Amino acid sequence: EERKEEKAISGEISLSALSAYIWHGQELSRHSMVLQPSFTLSYKGLSANIWGNWDSDPYIEGGDHWNETDYSLFYEGEYKLLNYGVGYMYYDMDGSDYSQEVYMKLGLNILLSPTIKVYREVGHSYYWYFQLSISHSIPLSKRLALDLSATAAYLVSTDKTEYPEVDGDGNETGNKYNNFHDGTLTVALPFKVSESFTITPTLSYTFPLCSDARREMKYTSMTGEDANFVYGGVIF
Repeated sequence: EERKEEKAISGEISLSALSAYIWHGQELSRHSMVLQPSFTLSYKGLSANIWGNWDSDPYIEGGDHWNETDYSLFYEGEYKLLNYGVGYMYYDMDGSDYSQEVYMKLGLNILLSPTIKVYREVGHSYYWYFQLSISHSIPLSKRLALDLSATAAYLVSTDKTEYPEVDGDGNETGNKYNNFHDGTLTVALPFKVSESFTITPTLSYTFPLCSDARREMKYTSMTGEDANFVYGGVIF
């Protein structure tokens, strides 16, 4: 029975309805709701995913509501206390060049589940993005849990145009960004409606980890004024 389960293909469909789209500390939507459908097929440790972003009111004039479709392929496994993974992501974004990332993750199956992920942009060699995360789940009942997580990232830019260092006046210095970048705190309440259906209210706070990050995150925000973001919604 166990052997048959291992060989079976499994799938997951989800829909996130959120108040903002924040990625790698960057503000990619403003004053609108985003819907992010996701479809994943898995076989043993290998998975393929299609993910999209729909913006109810694109901030950029003339922007399409459906503005991004991502395709991912990844493999994950475990060995004793170690969990690991490698992956590839193709970002098809409206109004800009495509982007590609490869990533590797290493984690420990211990208290707080410390995990390090390393992302490398390979489409245009824009950056290295290192992210450390911790998380903990507290069961509140048979159906409800409290999930707490925190991340901290370090960004190494290899392109001074795409990820520049920014001075105190909000101008590019001509150097590439190389410093700590964004942190995120998240609280979620997954409620298990049935064995196959979960509803998860979620709330996140993303913020800069240093003054260099504050200036860069403001510079890449929609208005050039914001570096701290509070956002949330529901994941079905």
